[in-house]
Amino acid sequence: MDQPFLRNIWYFVSASQSIKAGQVIHRQICKHPLVLGRTKSGKVFALQDNCPHRGIPLSDGKIIREEIQCSYHGWSFSTKGLCTSIPSLADKTEIDLSKISVRAFPIKERQGLIWVWLGDGDGRNIDPPTVPGAGKQGPQVSHVLDFPVNIDHAVVGLIDPAHTPHVHESWFWRRPSGRTEKEKKFKPSRLGFEMLPHLASKNSNIYKLIGGAPEVRIWFALPGIRIEQIKAGKNFYCGMTACTPIDESNTLTSHMMWWSMKWANFLKPVVHQFARTFLKQDQTAFIKQSKGLQWDPVLRLAGQPDQQAKWYFRIKNEWARTEDEGKEFNNPLKEATLKWRT
Repeated sequence: MDQPFLRNIWYFVSASQSIKAGQVIHRQICKHPLVLGRTKSGKVFALQDNCPHRGIPLSDGKIIREEIQCSYHGWSFSTKGLCTSIPSLADKTEIDLSKISVRAFPIKERQGLIWVWLGDGDGRNIDPPTVPGAGKQGPQVSHVLDFPVNIDHAVVGLIDPAHTPHVHESWFWRRPSGRTEKEKKFKPSRLGFEMLPHLASKNSNIYKLIGGAPEVRIWFALPGIRIEQIKAGKNFYCGMTACTPIDESNTLTSHMMWWSMKWANFLKPVVHQFARTFLKQDQTAFIKQSKGLQWDPVLRLAGQPDQQAKWYFRIKNEWARTEDEGKEFNNPLKEATLKWRT
């Protein structure tokens, strides 16, 4: 599982609520150091997190009006990465500031989510995934954890249906003794695949909170996005998990939640703790996995429970191949029905 990072695609970097007006934070994506910031007027931007003067991180600086100022010598840069001021210059004509810049990354913000484009152009012909039913609303809950494995292992864990009763064994979820046989239909989507609508599992207690007879739909999209929607009458819940590669050995995993039930707003601290517990269970499994991976063991995918993982590698490799050849990506997957026990 040593595929390169995908290029010419939108990567999830942060929930909007994590960056307040006048604030900057550091992120690393595919070994690129980024400074994410929001100007005083609310505009979000992404620049390479190095001042071109001495290399100090711009995320150690601060927002001055609509620009970011380096903490070392006060050099200022616009949201497009252009140098606008060098305070130490006595003669303002001595240096042509238009020739000094830091790399700016195309960025999109919608539904309370921030995406950064890595690759050529500005990504205007491709849209990041949309959270169904959320409208323009940002997530009610967001949580972030580092997983000490590469993007491939993180994604395979994300879409693996067989680990749930073992890694997530809980009174509020399910137990190994409660296994049932599942049969789900799938179809290809623009950048991945979709599990078609089906009634929620009877051995998952958490679904009962939605009320009625919950119907579930699940999407997966490159580079590592999983969206699950649960609907019951007028009620809906939607969760998005995003795996963002930090480097070859670490992945930032973010989970966001939306819901329509007003009563759930009063339980937000409980829901946040639930999300944290769920992700921590995954993180614990990945920490254990990273210990075994240091020996570079031979790994294999087995049967239909691992078919989604096989699909992931197939579409990822196809995306990389078409980008190398300058061709348009066409999803190679076909409709299929999978069976497993969980």
